[in-house]
Amino acid sequence: MNTRLEITMKHLVLATAIGLSSAQALACPLSDSLAKRYGISFSGFSTAVPESVAPDTAHGGPFIRVRMPDASNVLDGFHHTIVMDRSTKKAWILRTGGFVGVYQWFGPVDVIDPALDNCRLEPTDGANRAERHG
Repeated sequence: MNTRLEITMKHLVLATAIGLSSAQALACPLSDSLAKRYGISFSGFSTAVPESVAPDTAHGGPFIRVRMPDASNVLDGFHHTIVMDRSTKKAWILRTGGFVGVYQWFGPVDVIDPALDNCRLEPTDGANRAERHG
């Protein structure tokens, strides 16, 4: 019976290692680099980011919008979305949710790793018109 338990434990360790390496392989470089640099999590920022207004994406242009992953499962935590100007490598961060339901823009900040591999892109066309006019 010990041998069976040992084999099961080895399979569990192997499955965990594969799962962790797969999760890292599927990470979005843009959101990961900003999350690490500013400490972005369900509780906010650990490094101050200036508050701002929404970027003007109404004219189209080279903007992309990426929803930051949130695995915290905290119902009243913050959620973050990045809007990046691909030509200037500047990003704005939209913070929503929280205990009292905030809706705040921060930035622009310089993007160090603008790679979009495995990022969850969202549409930007006209999305900010309603945000600016509230």
